[in-house]
Amino acid sequence: MVGQARRVLVIEDDRFNRRLFQDLLEAEGLAVELVSSAREGLAAAHAAPPDLVVMDLELPDVDGVTATAALRGDPRTSAVPVLVVSAHAQVDQEARAVAAGAAGFLRKPLRFPDFQQAVLALLDQR
Repeated sequence: MVGQARRVLVIEDDRFNRRLFQDLLEAEGLAVELVSSAREGLAAAHAAPPDLVVMDLELPDVDGVTATAALRGDPRTSAVPVLVVSAHAQVDQEARAVAAGAAGFLRKPLRFPDFQQAVLALLDQR
């Protein structure tokens, strides 16, 4: 992808968080696509697979664990890493996300450098 910014799809229902993620990711030179539901995210990822998905767990239609599993189960998106970002602090939520195929898990509220570092590390692993 010489000359093209790496693309990150953000699946997050909270408008403030979408904007925050966009600002943090664009500050790293990444191209960002924002959607507010799992169904929108799955459609966007299948139409044009991104380099990384940032996934919330609590979404208005399908939960993030189910959406992550759907991405892993589709050949078009099976290699796209998913970074789950959630306000849920329960250990079982992280375990469920990882079992569904998440490559990483961060808890809200985020430390911005940790978020940016996790994103860049996952992108560099591709």
